[in-house]
Amino acid sequence: MNLSPPYLSALTAGILIIMQVVLMFTVVAARRRNRQSLGDGGHQDLLVAIRRHGNLAENAALFVVAFALLELAGGGGTGLAIMCVAFVSGRVSHVVGLSMKNTVNRFRGGGVIVTAFVGLTLGTRLVLLGASRLLQ
Repeated sequence: MNLSPPYLSALTAGILIIMQVVLMFTVVAARRRNRQSLGDGGHQDLLVAIRRHGNLAENAALFVVAFALLELAGGGGTGLAIMCVAFVSGRVSHVVGLSMKNTVNRFRGGGVIVTAFVGLTLGTRLVLLGASRLLQ
């Protein structure tokens, strides 16, 4: 087991936290603009800001924990770096897609596909790594 700190996961977490805070401020700005303290009040721009923020929040924490677990368990390296970059890129693409007038677009769809692919790859690597160590 690799007990060195998970620096790649830490870098990824830092980037995602900054993204989350930026998206949080877009929600705050939309709430102020629409004078809506709770919910979206039927304001489309506020709904979009809430969903951009929420979609990142729904995914980021679990993925960062999984990245760190894989890194700590010795499954780091180039493959992990590629997954981290792909995940952040997928989430950025998703935010861009949700920011467009027509929210059904290739940026949003691409972000979903990349996130799902990274999730399946990451989950599979964790299962295989965990199972191989348990069966030793």
